[in-house]
Amino acid sequence: MSLFKKKIPIVYTIVLGAICSIASFIFVRICSAPAVSAVENASKVSTANCNYTVDRLNGYKYVKPLLDQAPECESQRLSGLKQEIVDYINAQQQSGVISSASVYIKEFSSDDWVYINPENKYTPGSLLKVPVMMCVLKMAETNPSFLEKKLIYDPKVVKPMTQTYNSPGITPGKSYSVKELLASMIANSDNAAAMMLSANIDINIFRKMFVDLKLPVPDITDSKKFLEYTISAHDFSAFLADLYNGSYLTITASEYATSLLAQSTFRDGLARDLPPGVKLAHKFGEAGMSDGHQLHESGIIYIGSTAYLLTVMTKGNDIKKQADVLANVSRLVYDKLHGEAL
Repeated sequence: MSLFKKKIPIVYTIVLGAICSIASFIFVRICSAPAVSAVENASKVSTANCNYTVDRLNGYKYVKPLLDQAPECESQRLSGLKQEIVDYINAQQQSGVISSASVYIKEFSSDDWVYINPENKYTPGSLLKVPVMMCVLKMAETNPSFLEKKLIYDPKVVKPMTQTYNSPGITPGKSYSVKELLASMIANSDNAAAMMLSANIDINIFRKMFVDLKLPVPDITDSKKFLEYTISAHDFSAFLADLYNGSYLTITASEYATSLLAQSTFRDGLARDLPPGVKLAHKFGEAGMSDGHQLHESGIIYIGSTAYLLTVMTKGNDIKKQADVLANVSRLVYDKLHGEAL
């Protein structure tokens, strides 16, 4: 599904009593953006009765890198799966397990997608460690030595928030390279490592990444506003889609970032009920709010030579039961898409 759209008309030639014939056109309209990169207005080509949207990155003289492409319409092929998930979510809401949930699915080989409860937005929590990682790697494209920069973990200065799901993190008083902090932040969802990296990233590059992807920009300089930042399941999926496509970072950096996501120690969500050996690159996020808990996860799940993207975001009062929702939705999607791949 496209992340950045501006409607342009589909051209139809309708002849009464005859079968409708649709010719495909490509309309490209370039944004009047400044020299720094911005997203080109999405061009769309008509396929059957649905627009097909191609999103490219502006700001370069000779090239316009492809960010993403997808039909504008939800997949009819996945409509049965969507209904299964809708029924499951409704049942969980009625039983009080969750108060709301949103699910975004995109299959990379076909570009088919479906989206459940797109109107909902959530506090991303540790999901924002993904754009922090991408910002660090973007900085390293022009300054590779930044990854080797050493930082000392001083617990008097860095006071990370607690979370339900914890893995061993960095040790107070020790020195770590930026690259080592990246690994701990992503694989272990280490809040101390995340805070140290956030204090050392270029805020302009961080903000620009959200602008480039046409996403609302979090205020990383104001802790209160940062904690109140919300995002939709579809919009967050842009980060993982761009990593899989190798479209925003270099291919080498995208591969490295995705390899860190594949080392995630969180196994209670998307990974829990998948068959042994299934490969996935994923990140979870949790947030404790005045109206309950939020637990989310976004991942790339690999099937043979292709993959699909799944993002599940939830609100509820029992974070462990919300993890069950992540796991059950993940298994429904896997059974459908893996079954078709056989």
